[in-house]
Amino acid sequence: MYKSFLAVVLIILSVFIYLWQQNTSTRFAYKISSLRAEYDKINSENKSLQMKINSILALDKMHKIAEERNLFKPDENSIVYID
Repeated sequence: MYKSFLAVVLIILSVFIYLWQQNTSTRFAYKISSLRAEYDKINSENKSLQMKINSILALDKMHKIAEERNLFKPDENSIVYID
């Protein structure tokens, strides 16, 4: 009687441990998926901001080079459009 009771308790404990492990695994998978989505969003935003920074710096650099070479923006009367 004692051995059969011990076997039943052991089986129930094993099932409980298995279910706990599956539950924990599912929660971790969900958390990883959520964090990966957040990482992708932040990474995309970072790339976008880096492109904005680069474009601003490129314009500043171009303006500085134009000033160093005494280049200027032409007035509208001196622009010729070719069709």
